Order: sequence, then C-alpha cells, then structure tokens
Amino acid sequence: MTAEFRHRVVMRGTAAPSIMATAARRTSLATAFLATALIATVFVAACGGKAPPVPPPPAPTAPPRAEAPRSYAAFDTASARLTVYVATNRRYVQSDQPAGRYSGEDADSLQYASVLVNVPPYRNRGIGELPRRSSFSRAPNPEREFFVSGVLPTDSARFVQRLAADLALTKSRDVLVFVHGFNVSFEDAVLRAAQLAVDVGFDGAVVVLDWPSAGSVTQYVRDLQEARNGGFFLLRALTGVIPAAQPDRVHVLVHSMGAEVLARAAILAPSADSLPRLAQVALAAPDFDSRVFRRDILAPLRARSTRVTLYASSDDDALRASRALNGVWRLGLGGDSLTVLDGMDTIDASRVRADALGHTLFGNPGFLADLAILFGDGRPPAERRLLPAQRGALTFWRFRGDGR
Repeated sequence: MTAEFRHRVVMRGTAAPSIMATAARRTSLATAFLATALIATVFVAACGGKAPPVPPPPAPTAPPRAEAPRSYAAFDTASARLTVYVATNRRYVQSDQPAGRYSGEDADSLQYASVLVNVPPYRNRGIGELPRRSSFSRAPNPEREFFVSGVLPTDSARFVQRLAADLALTKSRDVLVFVHGFNVSFEDAVLRAAQLAVDVGFDGAVVVLDWPSAGSVTQYVRDLQEARNGGFFLLRALTGVIPAAQPDRVHVLVHSMGAEVLARAAILAPSADSLPRLAQVALAAPDFDSRVFRRDILAPLRARSTRVTLYASSDDDALRASRALNGVWRLGLGGDSLTVLDGMDTIDASRVRADALGHTLFGNPGFLADLAILFGDGRPPAERRLLPAQRGALTFWRFRGDGR
C-alpha cells in the first residue's frame, strides 16, 4: 500500500462522520420545520382560518406629575429651602462656605450640582426683594436673608435623576433655564434664581446655566469672552441632561450679558441638530449688539421656540455704558431706537422701577407678574396687562407703569 493510498483512506475515514452528522442535522431541522408548520396549520384552523391579530406594542408610560401646581404657601410665614439645579463650567474649589464652592475660573467642562437656597418668608420681605448678608463673617439669618445652605455636586446621571424626581412633584413638568449676566458670582446666580422661582410662583424646576463670570465690575471684557464660550455649554445642557429628565416644556430666561451665551448657542446649533423646541425665550435687558441679533440670532431662536420676548428700557444706565464701550446700540435699550422686529414681542419696560442702574427688573412686582403669565400659560402680550404701541407697521408693548 503506497503512502498516497494510505493518506486517501485516512481522509475518507475522517470525513465520513462529519457528513453523517451534517445529514442528521438536516433531517432534524426538516422534522422541526414540518412540526412547526403542522402546529401553525392546526392553530390557524382553530381560529377560523385567520391568523391571530398581532397585539399592539405597549403604550409608552407617561412621566409622573402632581395633580396640582407646586405650592409656595410655605414661604408666606416661615423660611424654607428651595432646590436650584446648576449646570456650570466654573471651577470647583474647596471652601468652608457653600456659596464659595465655585470660582470665577473656567473649568472647561460642564459640571452639575443641586443647591439648597434658604428663602426668607414674605412677612419679612416684599415680592422682588433679595435680602442677603453682606459678608461671610457672620452667620446668616434664615428668617430675613437668602443664602446658600448646601451644595451637592453630582454627575450627569444623578443630576438627571434628581431633576426628574423634582419635575414629578409639579403639574406642568416645566423647566426654566436661567442664564445670568455680567459681574455675577455663583452665589449671586443661584440666589437670584431662587428669588425668581418663588416670586413668579414657577410650577417647575429651575436650572441655572452658570458661566464663570469674574464677579467684578472691572472685568467686562474678560466676562464677555467667558459668556461667548458659555454658549457651547448651554447648548450641551439643552440637548443633553435637560431633555433626559423628560420635561414637558423648557423656557429660557437670559439677563444682560447672558444674551451672549444664548446667541452663541443658537449659532453653534446646526439646522439639523436635535435641539428640543423651546417654549418661551425671554431676554431681559440684553447686553448684545442689536444689529447682530436682527441679522443672525432671531431667526434660529424663532424657529426653535414658541415665542421670543424682549424686555428693554430707555432708563438702563448699564446698557448706556455698554453702548459707549462697544460703540454699537444694545438690544436691551429703549427709546427712539427701541428694537421692534417681526417675530419677536418687544416690551418697553421704561415705565417700571428697576435697580439703581435701571438694569435689573427682577425686583419689580409688575415685571415678575408678567413673567408669571408668560411662563405659566404663554399668553401673548395682547392678553396681558400691557399697552399696545406702534412702530411703523409693527406693534410693540408698554407696561402700564407703577406710579413712580
């Protein structure tokens, strides 16, 4: 027997079991197919010759909500604590004071925290008032002062869980994103957000987009660059963690230089981006070039929101100074050059009291009442306590005034 012959015999001997196994598997599969077909035939016959209907997929579970709007009655007679949610690119620092946990330096990443704010009762303050201690050298008075009582940094997943749990305690499931302006510290931003939530009676959760302002009146140019950089992080918040909490509506309120943050987010968002549709977008005393807003910003904002509202004033000394510094008209200035555009509700707030510089309206009860209606049910200006006025073919609106 030659070696080649022996090799062929060995190869045939080893191949035979494999072929037999393959044949056995084919027989088994054929038997299973016939059995399945027989069962299906019997089943269809039993059903009258018709295949059983395919059950519809289960309906998606609606996120939980309260039966009644969030109540702020507890703030009438006693101090209470309110949770404000913070998304910030400030650098976290170690501090014995909760209000000092985030600096004016840029961390170049988005960080998250739940912040507890003590709110004094209305029996010791008026609507719009923001009393606070002047320094950390003494203990705060809970009955008379706003202050940060706790800061809980967290990752994005837990942030979404806490935000969603808070929304479940509201009827509207709305989120208000507050973007602060120039010369604002971390403490300034969260205290103002808490005051707004309580005085407006906002039925939802408040998220502060806290960009790293230096908190100094001498750092205008530096703050301007940080505000523009903050637009990237606002866009991330609006497309990431906030939608993950499943709010019904998302409102955005920007003040002063916060308009730079919103404008940059609008520019960075491509037309095909998954940026959720916003409800109300309100710009209060925006420190922004009115020409650029008209040309580049209003259209993308209008396309992504239910309504865009501008609050402007001819008595705003801070914006007058900004106009002198920048050499161009500011969007938040009123008067003869009040910005009135198709697709935006312009409200002249010159008749109502603001702060000493005429720049901050958050302490005015009339302004807060208008915000409450705007964010509550989204009524247009014609259905609010505002007076119509004409600028050519366009209508703008004025506050009725507060007797100053």
